[in-house]
Amino acid sequence: MPQELYDQVKDEIPKHIGVYINGVCVKNPKKQKLGVDEQVLKNSMIRSLCRDVDKQIKSGDPNYVDVSNRQIARLNKQVKEYKEKYWDLMRIGQEKYGSRWYKEEK
Repeated sequence: MPQELYDQVKDEIPKHIGVYINGVCVKNPKKQKLGVDEQVLKNSMIRSLCRDVDKQIKSGDPNYVDVSNRQIARLNKQVKEYKEKYWDLMRIGQEKYGSRWYKEEK
């Protein structure tokens, strides 16, 4: 959501709904139970994906799959890099504060 739009509607957003602006969470969501049956939700998602696939097939763009595969590869590479950075930070924390430094004491 653009910042300008958020500024206009922020008072109308329910408390349990989260908001992301440019990939940054500016309002945390609250966990809630599903409003509809899980099976209905899954079936709706499948139908929606089928419509998207039909649109893509009808568009006749042969490069779409290649573009999508490159994007998937790039995202997988980012995931790997973030995991490596996470474990590097965990190792630094363990070296400095011990092996259970991130656990809350009860």
